Amino acid sequence: MSRIFFRTVCVVRWTFVFSISILLFGLPALARPFTVRLDALKPGIEVPAKVRDELTAPNFAQIERRVQSAELDSRVEPLYLMVPKDDDERAAFALKLARPKNYRQLMARLDQEMTKPEARTDSAGVPVVASAPPSPITGNQNNEVNPVAGEDRVKNLRIRVRPELLRLMAPDAVTSKLQRTHLGVTIDSSKLLDQAEVRTELLVQLAPFLGALELRKVAEKMRLAVPLELDEDVLPSGARRAVKTFELYRGPNCFMTALAFQYPKMVRSQLVNIRTEQDHHEVMINNDELWRVLQSSFYEIDPAKAPLKFGDMIVFFQLPASGKAPSDQDISYRWIKHATTFLFNDFVYSKGSKSPNSPYLVGTLRSEWRAWEKHVSAGAGSLGVKVFRKPLKSATNRPPKSLDDWMY
Repeated sequence: MSRIFFRTVCVVRWTFVFSISILLFGLPALARPFTVRLDALKPGIEVPAKVRDELTAPNFAQIERRVQSAELDSRVEPLYLMVPKDDDERAAFALKLARPKNYRQLMARLDQEMTKPEARTDSAGVPVVASAPPSPITGNQNNEVNPVAGEDRVKNLRIRVRPELLRLMAPDAVTSKLQRTHLGVTIDSSKLLDQAEVRTELLVQLAPFLGALELRKVAEKMRLAVPLELDEDVLPSGARRAVKTFELYRGPNCFMTALAFQYPKMVRSQLVNIRTEQDHHEVMINNDELWRVLQSSFYEIDPAKAPLKFGDMIVFFQLPASGKAPSDQDISYRWIKHATTFLFNDFVYSKGSKSPNSPYLVGTLRSEWRAWEKHVSAGAGSLGVKVFRKPLKSATNRPPKSLDDWMY
């Protein structure tokens, strides 16, 4: 009798362990489908907020440093400008760009650049001169194109700005070429005074990302009906320092930005960021590295059953144009094109590409969805997203699986 009881306990115990394993790590049979419609992504809370467009650009000193550093450091992406091919349009372009009394010199230099062999684009989307050796960068890069900031190469030629050319240009005119739009968001705390459930839920969602003092500050401002600035009060410390800033190096990308929002130290861990790409900054995260860490340190949620929460990572995939729903075994990290971090309402935090032309910005999920939907359809695919959430307790930096099966 005791032997039967012992066997029954063992069966129940291992059934429980197996069930928990399924919940934590998932099985192919329980694979969640891709979300293919924007309206299927619903926010868990709607927060009263005021939104304003803010233009952000690097200061001229940073642009000078970038142009000069690119001459010596291959990790620094050179500065390029799209120059009109039409003579009259190019003259107007130079007139707006030139420093006082430097128009003729600038125009002559631009004309000279236009006669050089057109730049070609290597596999990383970085223009190089025709005589340069092939790029050693492999094909697992992300963000080769930023669909939000496309370039018209039919009417324009992309030329490299070297120090002697930059000296002919007016600082304000150059910085305006790199301007991007950031959404400044203010939470109207006065409208939350009679919405205790929303206030509580917002604090619960922020808790895994803010320190105790930061969380207490948010709660106190809401209690006193003081407006909350998303950039200053709500974003985690790393994102708060980065937002609206521009990098100097080629490499920090949307995958790194999304992962650093969750675990800032993880992007530098050699157990996660295994490969350093030549001519790129070390913190760049490739799509294969992101896919691995998502499977080991995050869990996937089904937006059809669980609304989005602050900090959820939304990963954009280019699904093959086969017409059939892919199974878990079909999914390849090569399908991953972009990642963004959900905040609340329709707001997201991301970096458009690995180029230093792309700053860290707050935008809308709707605009990112539409841009990438158009981009992947141009590549004969369709857009699908998956949503990942970090555990309530800090995930380990060490992936629990062996790395031998991770093929590059």
